[in-house]
Amino acid sequence: MSPESLHTDETALLQRIAEGDEQAFSALFVTWATPLAAIAMKILKNEYARQEVVQEVFIKVWLHRDKLDKVTHLGAWLRKITINQSLLALQRHAANDKRLEALQITLNPVDNTSTLELKEIHRLVHEAIESLPPQRKTIYHLNRVEGKTTREIAENLQLSHGYVRNALSAALALIRERLTSSGFLMLMLLLHR
Repeated sequence: MSPESLHTDETALLQRIAEGDEQAFSALFVTWATPLAAIAMKILKNEYARQEVVQEVFIKVWLHRDKLDKVTHLGAWLRKITINQSLLALQRHAANDKRLEALQITLNPVDNTSTLELKEIHRLVHEAIESLPPQRKTIYHLNRVEGKTTREIAENLQLSHGYVRNALSAALALIRERLTSSGFLMLMLLLHR
């Protein structure tokens, strides 16, 4: 295939995508996903991050399809987007690593706590939870143990969202109060999240 006919085919494909043709977009994906994934993998060296980047590239193409008529060299353009998205992913991962490192430094005093102190903290938290009224205890359990959002809890228990938020706040306040009065201020900060 000559370079002129290849360019004509690419232009026609981009025009169809710009018009919202999902089959043309699918053809673009099938053609370019693997080469772009290889570029992202060379930069990121992480399978999950690579998948995210490739996905992000094609989302950008679809969302900005109205500007595809300005693209003159499709391959170079897609590679440039992939490289930029990969570099952004590296920056995000570096920022997350710094946050984790900062969190670990913050948690080190708790890590150095003796086993006896940890058992005491666990006992105090357990007692505080057990002393909660039944509905408040259920709300606390659904949120902190099962990981449900306050909206999901409100729907499940057929309560107002505001009531669930207030009940959860009151439960956490009681736990913090018990820990604070026992001298475990560091854990109070962790429970405040």
